Amino acid sequence: MIQLSLRAVRVNRSLTLNEVVSILNDGYNVSVTRQKLSEYELDSTDVPINLAKALCSIYQVSENYIFFGSLSTLSYTYRKDQRTAI
Repeated sequence: MIQLSLRAVRVNRSLTLNEVVSILNDGYNVSVTRQKLSEYELDSTDVPINLAKALCSIYQVSENYIFFGSLSTLSYTYRKDQRTAI
């Protein structure tokens, strides 16, 4: 399965960082700065789960299709689910 970066998914939805930050703060009660979101787009290993879920909702994509870094809790959970599904 192909996984996309957070930035690729955001750009694919034609959203700017400022727009996503505004949506997160206003609609999801998730406080994050533009700079921090940009950092998560460069290295998504430590994205908090509540932020990841909110981003997936905004981008209308399953967390399985976003690369959260090989060491992240989300990636570990996804890999574990894939092994038990086989």
